[in-house]
Amino acid sequence: MSRYFFCIAALLFYFYKNYHMNQLLKIDFHIHTREDTDNYIEYNAFDLIDRAVALSFDAIAVTNHNIIIYDKELITYAQKKGIVLFSGMERSINHKHLILINFSEAASLDSYEAILRAKQDNNLVIAPHPFFPGMQSLGKDMYIRPELFDAIEFCHFYSPRLNFNREAVRYANHHGLPLIAGSDAHVREQFGRCYSLVKSEKNKDAIIQAIKKGHVQVVAPPMRLNKMIRIYLKILSNKPKLKRTFVRIQGILNRLRHVSETRKYLK
Repeated sequence: MSRYFFCIAALLFYFYKNYHMNQLLKIDFHIHTREDTDNYIEYNAFDLIDRAVALSFDAIAVTNHNIIIYDKELITYAQKKGIVLFSGMERSINHKHLILINFSEAASLDSYEAILRAKQDNNLVIAPHPFFPGMQSLGKDMYIRPELFDAIEFCHFYSPRLNFNREAVRYANHHGLPLIAGSDAHVREQFGRCYSLVKSEKNKDAIIQAIKKGHVQVVAPPMRLNKMIRIYLKILSNKPKLKRTFVRIQGILNRLRHVSETRKYLK
């Protein structure tokens, strides 16, 4: 009888372990929040965690520009909500962006060489939107330091006819690197549109190792061009400097409208 129970227990343990080893975890490692000083964003890091729970995410990283938002209060809040929270940031190196996951500090990571020196097995370096137009994209620097990267981002911001991810896919295939979906969310409607499914146990080290081994699926449906334009304009309007410009323009338009209406009244 004891042998029978031992066999049942061993079988149950096998199925339990196999389930947890092979579950697909929903993740996003490229998200901005209100704490990002480069942008005005409607939601803060706590709001993001709430939204992640509502959308059935398992793990996320807050990746604001050049600052790590990762403290005890936020970690505890994420744990209570069942979210694995990674420390992260979108680091600018010579105006070009990299996603750094699970690094402990930001100040000294001011060059590709410094990141390579600091990088350990439990860190993840992702090339975000690497071949998109704009000075923030890594572009040719991808070929100068290919050893720097653990994964290449497949950016959500594309349509069937306008897709700057194609070069990123070719690069990843050539260098044997996994693709990972990133929402690069600056507005609410971006988060949840694309994500990655990682075959892993639900803990930090396992997730990072699974990504490095390529156990990741990209879920990133194309967008309609009009929606891309609408989101892009909304992001631009949330840039502090541009926001002030938009406010000034709106003020000028309002004054011109007022003058026009006054002239009609005087006539």
